[in-house]
Amino acid sequence: MAEKPPPNPVLQKPPGYRDPNAPPPPNPKQVVLPAAFRHRPPRKRHPKRCTCRFCCCVLLLGVLFVLFVVSVVGALSFLWFQPRVPSFHLQSVDPVRLNVSSRADGTFVSALTVVRVLAYNPNSKIGFYYSRCRASVTAGGGGDDDEEVVNLGSGTAEGFEQGRKNTTIVKLTAEVREEMVDDGAGERLRERLNKNKNKKGEDEVRYMVEVRTRLGLVVNGRRSGTVPVRVRCGWVSLREMERGEIPRCNITTLKW
Repeated sequence: MAEKPPPNPVLQKPPGYRDPNAPPPPNPKQVVLPAAFRHRPPRKRHPKRCTCRFCCCVLLLGVLFVLFVVSVVGALSFLWFQPRVPSFHLQSVDPVRLNVSSRADGTFVSALTVVRVLAYNPNSKIGFYYSRCRASVTAGGGGDDDEEVVNLGSGTAEGFEQGRKNTTIVKLTAEVREEMVDDGAGERLRERLNKNKNKKGEDEVRYMVEVRTRLGLVVNGRRSGTVPVRVRCGWVSLREMERGEIPRCNITTLKW
């Protein structure tokens, strides 16, 4: 009996082999991963932001250092110079001319007043300088709330420089011509003037002098910036001035 030949061995398909005649496999379903497992793209670094932050920090430190130096220098300067504000006194008020006239069209005032204000610098290391001074004079019974206050005009004086421990007298001339005033205020001023002429002490005419200027410092020949200054002197009568009473004036800065 004849032996059968051995069957041909079946060739194994290599891994990944795909029959070209086979239909394409269906697309696999995409698995949705949770947010924690999703791939996140790497964040881009911004070197410019770091540079800006560094510059801001350096600028802030520089400003703080400058403020610290300025405060230290200011404190040392204050201790060294010990600055004090100047003092003012009203030395004299001279009403050269003061006329009150009543006409059919109203009451009018004409006045010429010479004022002298004494300025004293108490500092031994600091001088002062004043810009152009402007003075205004008013008359009444006394008091800013008096409705019978009458304007006697205004005048100016040139600016000047005041040395250390120095006393300076500033002369100003205020003038007004035919200025219409309230009838009641004008009549009341005329009554007070007549009482002054008759040497009656009650209800005298009192004067208020206000001087406005700008004040600066002088240190070692160098001038600083200026600040607005208002000096108010009064209310004072001529009889009080004749008795030697020199009223002290109030000085106000940075407030007009």
